[in-house]
Amino acid sequence: MSAPAGPLGPAGNNVRRNIRRLREQRQWSYREMEERLTRTGRAISPLDQSAIDTGERHVTVDDLVALASVFGVDVQELLEPPADCQTCHGAPPAGFMCMECETSGLPARAAGVRPGA
Repeated sequence: MSAPAGPLGPAGNNVRRNIRRLREQRQWSYREMEERLTRTGRAISPLDQSAIDTGERHVTVDDLVALASVFGVDVQELLEPPADCQTCHGAPPAGFMCMECETSGLPARAAGVRPGA
Protein backbone atom coordinates (compact mmCIF):
# COMPACT_ATOMS: atom_id res chain seq x y z
CA MET A 1 0.00 0.00 0.00
CA SER A 2 1.55 3.28 -1.10
CA ALA A 3 1.41 6.45 0.94
CA PRO A 4 0.14 9.61 -0.78
CA ALA A 5 2.41 11.20 -3.35
CA GLY A 6 3.36 14.86 -3.52
CA PRO A 7 6.28 17.04 -2.61
CA LEU A 8 8.12 16.14 0.58
CA GLY A 9 8.81 18.76 3.18
CA PRO A 10 12.08 19.09 5.12
CA ALA A 11 11.18 16.36 7.64
CA GLY A 12 10.09 13.96 4.88
CA ASN A 13 13.37 14.53 3.06
CA ASN A 14 15.33 13.93 6.27
CA VAL A 15 13.45 10.67 6.79
CA ARG A 16 14.08 9.35 3.27
CA ARG A 17 17.78 10.29 3.39
CA ASN A 18 18.23 8.72 6.84
CA ILE A 19 16.49 5.50 5.76
CA ARG A 20 18.75 5.21 2.73
CA ARG A 21 21.86 6.07 4.77
CA LEU A 22 21.10 3.52 7.50
CA ARG A 23 20.20 0.80 4.99
CA GLU A 24 23.39 1.39 3.01
CA GLN A 25 25.55 1.48 6.17
CA ARG A 26 24.21 -1.97 7.04
CA GLN A 27 24.57 -3.14 3.43
CA TRP A 28 20.96 -4.35 3.40
CA SER A 29 19.16 -4.91 0.11
CA TYR A 30 15.57 -3.81 -0.37
CA ARG A 31 14.58 -7.47 -0.13
CA GLU A 32 16.36 -7.87 3.21
CA MET A 33 14.69 -4.69 4.47
CA GLU A 34 11.32 -6.08 3.40
CA GLU A 35 11.97 -9.28 5.36
CA ARG A 36 13.00 -7.36 8.47
CA LEU A 37 10.01 -5.00 8.20
CA THR A 38 7.65 -7.95 7.69
CA ARG A 39 8.79 -9.33 11.06
CA THR A 40 7.64 -6.05 12.66
CA GLY A 41 4.23 -6.47 11.04
CA ARG A 42 4.79 -3.59 8.59
CA ALA A 43 6.03 -4.88 5.24
CA ILE A 44 7.24 -2.31 2.72
CA SER A 45 7.90 -3.80 -0.71
CA PRO A 46 11.22 -3.23 -2.49
CA LEU A 47 9.36 -1.11 -5.06
CA ASP A 48 7.90 1.10 -2.31
CA GLN A 49 11.31 1.32 -0.62
CA SER A 50 12.82 2.56 -3.87
CA ALA A 51 10.02 5.13 -4.15
CA ILE A 52 10.79 6.29 -0.59
CA ASP A 53 14.48 6.66 -1.49
CA THR A 54 13.63 8.91 -4.42
CA GLY A 55 10.96 10.91 -2.60
CA GLU A 56 8.14 9.54 -4.75
CA ARG A 57 6.45 7.91 -1.73
CA HIS A 58 5.80 9.38 1.67
CA VAL A 59 6.58 7.46 4.85
CA THR A 60 3.52 6.99 7.07
CA VAL A 61 3.72 7.20 10.85
CA ASP A 62 3.34 3.41 11.04
CA ASP A 63 6.16 3.00 8.51
CA LEU A 64 8.33 5.38 10.54
CA VAL A 65 7.86 3.40 13.75
CA ALA A 66 8.63 0.09 12.00
CA LEU A 67 11.70 1.52 10.27
CA ALA A 68 13.06 2.94 13.52
CA SER A 69 12.58 -0.46 15.14
CA VAL A 70 14.35 -2.31 12.31
CA PHE A 71 17.31 0.09 12.43
CA GLY A 72 17.41 0.13 16.24
CA VAL A 73 17.09 3.93 16.44
CA ASP A 74 14.61 6.39 17.90
CA VAL A 75 11.96 7.80 15.55
CA GLN A 76 13.43 11.24 16.26
CA GLU A 77 16.76 10.20 14.70
CA LEU A 78 14.99 9.46 11.42
CA LEU A 79 13.35 12.90 11.47
CA GLU A 80 16.51 14.92 12.07
CA PRO A 81 19.11 16.01 9.52
CA PRO A 82 21.91 13.45 9.26
CA ALA A 83 24.49 14.61 11.81
CA ASP A 84 27.07 12.21 10.38
CA CYS A 85 27.36 14.13 7.09
CA GLN A 86 31.09 14.73 6.61
CA THR A 87 30.39 18.00 4.76
CA CYS A 88 27.89 19.89 6.94
CA HIS A 89 27.35 17.64 10.00
CA GLY A 90 23.60 18.14 9.53
CA ALA A 91 23.77 21.93 9.79
CA PRO A 92 24.63 23.77 6.57
CA PRO A 93 24.99 27.56 6.80
CA ALA A 94 21.78 29.58 6.73
CA GLY A 95 20.58 30.08 3.18
CA PHE A 96 22.50 27.11 1.75
CA MET A 97 21.83 23.44 1.03
CA CYS A 98 24.43 20.74 1.56
CA MET A 99 25.06 19.01 -1.76
CA GLU A 100 26.26 15.86 0.03
CA CYS A 101 23.25 15.09 2.29
CA GLU A 102 20.76 17.59 0.79
CA THR A 103 19.99 19.12 4.19
CA SER A 104 18.69 22.64 3.84
CA GLY A 105 19.95 25.59 5.85
CA LEU A 106 17.14 27.65 4.39
CA PRO A 107 14.78 29.49 6.72
CA ALA A 108 11.63 27.45 7.40
CA ARG A 109 9.47 29.60 5.12
CA ALA A 110 11.89 29.28 2.16
CA ALA A 111 12.18 25.53 2.75
CA GLY A 112 8.40 25.16 2.32
CA VAL A 113 7.42 24.92 5.98
CA ARG A 114 4.27 26.78 6.91
CA PRO A 115 4.46 29.01 9.98
CA GLY A 116 3.14 27.12 13.00
CA ALA A 117 3.46 23.77 11.21
